[in-house]
Parts: sequence; structure tokens; C-alpha cells
Amino acid sequence: MRVGDFVLEPALLAREYGYLDNVVFVDICSVAMPPQRVREAYGSFMDAYVNAYGRGLLTSSGKIVAEARVNLSRLVNSKEQEIGFTKNTCEGISILASGFSFEPGDNVVVSDQEHPSNMLPWINARQRGIELRVVPSFGPTISVPEIIALTDSRTRIIAISAAQFSNGFLVDLALLGSECNRRGIHLAVDAIQVLGRMPIDVQSLGIGYLSAGGNKGLLGTLGSGVVYCRSDLAEMITPPYAGYQSVVNSVAPPSRVTNFENLNWHPSAQRFESGNLNFNGIQAMSLGVSLILELGVQNIAQWTRALEDYLREKLTSLDLDVIELPEAHRSGTICINISTAHQESIASFLLEHGVYATVRAGTIRMSLGFYNTFEQMDRLITALRAVARITRPTAQQES
Repeated sequence: MRVGDFVLEPALLAREYGYLDNVVFVDICSVAMPPQRVREAYGSFMDAYVNAYGRGLLTSSGKIVAEARVNLSRLVNSKEQEIGFTKNTCEGISILASGFSFEPGDNVVVSDQEHPSNMLPWINARQRGIELRVVPSFGPTISVPEIIALTDSRTRIIAISAAQFSNGFLVDLALLGSECNRRGIHLAVDAIQVLGRMPIDVQSLGIGYLSAGGNKGLLGTLGSGVVYCRSDLAEMITPPYAGYQSVVNSVAPPSRVTNFENLNWHPSAQRFESGNLNFNGIQAMSLGVSLILELGVQNIAQWTRALEDYLREKLTSLDLDVIELPEAHRSGTICINISTAHQESIASFLLEHGVYATVRAGTIRMSLGFYNTFEQMDRLITALRAVARITRPTAQQES
């Protein structure tokens, strides 16, 4: 299969995602379906641990983390030491919101469309005396000029999702990052809906901090996440917890701590890690990223956008309330407004026809992956044509 210069090799697709042949999985906005390499490694991790009676675990896990730092730094174009590991997106955002060196009167700017993972940590941060400025939105779009208009000399951080979870709107991070750098504001990005699916170059976009879970575009699983933190910004953040992983003046067990006066934090994103990490989850995320790097994230984005354009064009013939987005702000996610009265029946109908999408809060949300095909888009349209009859039976009968 070819889109532009990108050829999706059938053998690779069959090897990594053959198990999806009989379904149309368009739910990566909710959770990833991991490639075969991830499934095999995740399943064998515990066997290797048990078979070795736990010996060598710290050595092997150290290699897992080191390799994951390399893969994630390549994906976002950062230094390896600027990559740290967390449990999920919310923990990564919370580390920044709770640990940044704010002063009374400082403010943070967010959009009112943000997912709770990128909203609640900033509401919580208000207890530290900062002002939270919320940009109101009208419709699915987010205006960078309106965000900038709420900033002033006391704005320290703008927190934004690369793509909004509720509608797929892709924010102009290049413009926003440029404006932030010009004003000395740190740009913090919730990237979970985009990372691995669309290119994110933290250097060229001027991103200072980025957080994402591994369970969506990174093709991993729940309970693992990643943060990128620019080196100079890391030193402005005091982590909410401390452990031997996060400081350089730790002692190796069974030795005891003798310095009770201070902590010497790692100067890099490793300061955000404490205690043992979710090594299996990090390995899953790392192997998912290895496939993304193999295919090329630019190619993945090109393929995903081609599928979205094709699907949106087909949807124009159906009597459905599709949320329209400007082409430049599409992220591979299509949302359809539905009545909550039909929500349960639509969800059941789609599952009966092998379509896995998110049906929730009066919306059908479909996010596309590189493993999807144009033939699957045709199957999806067939199912959605029937959905249109469910949602608007009177109009269908009259026609």
C-alpha cells in the first residue's frame, strides 16, 4: 500500500498487526493495540524474571531504561538525559505543576478544552498562590493569538495539548512555541494524542516540557509514561518525591544514608524518577517506538492524514453531524456528534460489526493508525451508514 513516497509493507503489517485483520480498530485515542514485538516482550518479561530467580534484574532493567531513553529522545529530537519516565501523562504534568519554582503572583495559561490530566494539576497548583488563566473556546478550534492575549510579564507556563482529546484539533505548536520563546514563557505540552502519530520536534517547536502516556500512539501499555524536560528547565523543578534514582548523592544498599541535610538532585529529567520503575511497561513503550522509528513518524503522519481525508470525504454523503476541522489542524481523529439517547445502541452496533471506536459523552470518536487501511475505511463507512439510520430514522424514511 502506497501513499506518496511511503509504502506500508504488507509483510511488516501482517507480522506486527495480523491479529487485527478481522476488525476495524480506530480507537488509539483511547488505548493502543500493541505490535507483535511488544506483545512478545511483555509476555516474556516475567518468565525471564522467574527463570533467573530475579538475578540480573537490575542489570537487565538498566539496559531497558537506557535503550528507551535513546528511542524516545530520537522520536522527539532531544538529548537522552532530557527523557524521564513516569506512570502516565497526569503524573508528568503534576510533577511540573507541583514542583516548578513559582512565586506569588505568577500565572499559568490553559485552554478550557484540556483533558483533566492537563487541567486538574494546574487547578491544584492554585493552592500555591499562582493564578490560573483559562482561555474560553467557541467550537472545536483553539486560537493561539487568544492564548497569547491572556499572557503578561508574570506568565510562567502555557499548558496545552498537542491535539485536543475531545475533537482531535491539532494546535499550532510552532506558532505557540515561537511566541513563548519570545516572551520567556515555558511551553508545556500534553502530547498523548499525538506522540508517535504525528511529528513532534521539541527543539524546533520550542517545547520546554512534554508529557505523554505510553498507552496510545507510543504503542505500549497502561502504567508507563514519558516526560521530556529541557535541561535548563529541569533545574527549576523540585520533584514531589525523592528516591535513590532521582539524586546523585544516594548510597548503594545495604549502606545507610548518612547525609541528613540536603538532596543533590540529578540535573536532568532523571530527577523525576524515584525507586524502581515499571520496567516492563517502559520496555513495551520502547519497542513500540522502535517500530515507529522504523516506519518513520513523518510517513506515519502522511498515511494517517491520507486515511482521514478519505474518510472525511466519504462521510460527506452521510447524514451525520461530523465535527469539521481545518485541514492544517487535523490529527487523524474524527468525531461525530450523536444523541446520548442512541449512544448505547450505537456502541453495541459498532462492536457487532467489528468496529472499535470510543462512543461516549454524545460523541463517536475515531482515531486512525498506520495499521489501518483504505479497505477498512470503506468497512467503517458501511457501518456508519447504518448508524446514520439509527440516529435519524425519520429523515431516512422520508428520503
